[in-house]
Parts: sequence; C-alpha cells; structure tokens
Amino acid sequence: MRKSLRLMLAAATGAALFATGAVVAAPAYAAVGVDSGTGLTDLFIPPSGSDKIPFKVKVTDAYAAGLDKPVRVHVEFRKPDEPDSATPHEGTAAEIPTVTATPAPTATVDVAASIPVAASDKPGTWKYRVGYAPNGSTTKEWNNWVTFTVATATRVTSATVDPDPVKLKKGEEVDVFANFKLEKYGDEKVTAVRFEHASSGDYYSLNSGLEADDSYHGSASFDDQSPTGSWQLKVNVTRGSKSYSFVKGFSVSGSTKAAKAKSKITIAVSPAKVKKGKTVKIYGKVYRGTSKWGAWSKKILKLYFKKKGTSTWKFVGYVGANSTGKYSKTVKPKYDGYWRLSATSTSATNSSLSPYKLVDVR
Repeated sequence: MRKSLRLMLAAATGAALFATGAVVAAPAYAAVGVDSGTGLTDLFIPPSGSDKIPFKVKVTDAYAAGLDKPVRVHVEFRKPDEPDSATPHEGTAAEIPTVTATPAPTATVDVAASIPVAASDKPGTWKYRVGYAPNGSTTKEWNNWVTFTVATATRVTSATVDPDPVKLKKGEEVDVFANFKLEKYGDEKVTAVRFEHASSGDYYSLNSGLEADDSYHGSASFDDQSPTGSWQLKVNVTRGSKSYSFVKGFSVSGSTKAAKAKSKITIAVSPAKVKKGKTVKIYGKVYRGTSKWGAWSKKILKLYFKKKGTSTWKFVGYVGANSTGKYSKTVKPKYDGYWRLSATSTSATNSSLSPYKLVDVR
C-alpha cells in the first residue's frame, strides 16, 4: 500500500506526472511524495462514545515549495455500505510545521493522522485515502482508496450482582457475588474487577481471572462497617492501546443484628479442561464464624452440577469436610458445565453457597 503519490499518478497517466485537468500550483511540487499511511491500530468500534483510529503518513520533500509553505495532508474515508457516489467523511492530519532552515538532506516527515469512529458505527470493511495540497491551496491530489477492517466493539454482558440489594449484618460478613460474560472480538483482557462505593472511595478488589468460556464468577465479603448506599460493579478491560470500564450499579443497606454465625465455601477445580472419561478434582474449604473465620469442622456439603447452556442445578452427591474444614471430591464429568457446593444452615450457623467453576470437557 505504501506507494508515493508521484509514482501512482505517473502510472495512471502512462507518462505525465499529472492527469489531464489537474492544476499544478508550482513545478517544485512534482517531487512531493505522500504514502497511503501505515500502522493503523485499534481497528475496532468503541463500546461507548467516540474514539479515533490512528496511523502515520510519510511525506517526502514536504518543503519543496519553500520553508514556510509545507504541503498539507488530507484524509477522507467511507464507512461500510456507503456508495462511492456519497461524499466522503473527513479524517484528521496534523499540520507540517514551517522551518527556518532547509533540512540537509531533506528529511521525511511523519504526519500523525486519524479516522474518527463512534459506538454507533458499523463494523466491517471501511476504506480511506490520503492526499495533499500545496500550502493555502484547496486543490488536492489523492492516492488510491485503501480498505481496512474494523472489528466489533468489546462487550460485557449478563452482568449480575447477587444479592441486590446487599443487606449488611451486625457482627458478620455478607458474601456478594459478581458474574458477567466478556464478549471478545480481539485481544481483550480483564485487568481489574472491583465493587466500588459511589462517594466514599471504599472498594473491594475481586480476582480478575476468566473461565474457559470467558465468563466471570467472583465474590467479596462485605463487613458491617461497609458504607451503605449506591455501589457499582466495575470491570476494567484493555484492548489494543485502549482501556474501557464497564459498570453495573447495586445498593447496600444498613446492618441488622446477626442471629447466627456466617459461613462460606471456597472452591477450585483441577484440571479445568479435561477429556471425556477423565477425572477432575473439586476441592476447597468450608468456614464458619462471627467476628473471624474458622474451619467448619466435619461439615457435610452438597455438590451440584449445571450443564452449560441450561439453567437447572442438579444434586450430584455429598462431600464431607475434615476436621480443618477441607474437602475434596473426584468426579468424571460427561459434559461442559459448572460445579458448586452448598452448606445447609444449622441453628447456630447460616447456609452458604460457593462460587461456581466451569469444567470444559473436550
């Protein structure tokens, strides 16, 4: 794509530098060269608002007509489904500065250019062209059109906070679960997941790891000193050189006196990807407590499975914790799906659910 304007125009006419009807501002401009741009990056629709697709344009002999009269680079572009008869949109290109002394040798000038893109635009095949005009002239000489592909915007979908609202409890912690799906169309990465209070600056950091299917399941424990009011689940995602934040609001209300101790269950699976017929180990620890966590010794847990793509959890069996609260269970999964455990309540301790973990069956 990197052809100088001079060479392309010469090829189009067969011999002459300019096609019939073109206006030459000064013979010195015959030496000017403008390529079609290189290094287009961040080729995707932004998830919200507007942004720019940046690139560089190389200009040779930019000062051919004088130190105070450099050429001006221009950019035009068309979006998907726009006919060639339609008036092109204008991009942007930085002005080449004037100089007080002739560069020796005359240097190639890199001009920063960009094409605006908005969340309302369509992904697909776009095209642009680069041209130039002598300083102060409205007559432009254009390179050929160049096509490029703009990808779909990054999305965070199916975001939930459970429970919502969160009701704090005096003397204990409340487990709050976050779930969402990252719809990836490029090199997206989740860099941070947090629960943030709207005004106090308080926050809870969650793990940022995704499951094999790009879903997310994490949790944090809110104590009775957590500020009440408006909170949000905030997911930070990077793509290319860009960073985006996705948020979902929820509310937290004041604490009430605790009637029972709290409980919680951690869960891990190994391996997370397995061939059909092979075993997977599900393990973790169950806790109970009031002001601090301790092992829920000898607690019997219930193991559940939910096949991927369905909404029903099915009871699989019981898993017993040892005296330190640790448990372990080996299963042979037949289908892709999610696993979780529950601890039923007693007269002294509240029930709890673990987060759920995906096992990918190959």
